Amino acid sequence: MRGLPFKVTVEEIQSFFLGYGNMMKTDIVIEEFNGGMRSGAALVFFENEEIAQVAKNSLNRTNLGQRYVELFDSEDQEMQKICDIQS
Repeated sequence: MRGLPFKVTVEEIQSFFLGYGNMMKTDIVIEEFNGGMRSGAALVFFENEEIAQVAKNSLNRTNLGQRYVELFDSEDQEMQKICDIQS
């Protein structure tokens, strides 16, 4: 996900996805640059692909706080680059 408020918390992201499976705090990784500055992106791990797709289809481009967020699949090349995902 990207477009997050820079001060978003793991708990806020959990609340955003409430009702889309059982999400633990450890399933959320907020991306930070060296030095601790946040990028506005995060990785979220769901129980399975089906739940992830339902969440994406329902919540993509909706607001979290004052900002709308975009949701991507982990295979998306742009998100792999942003979050430094190794394939």
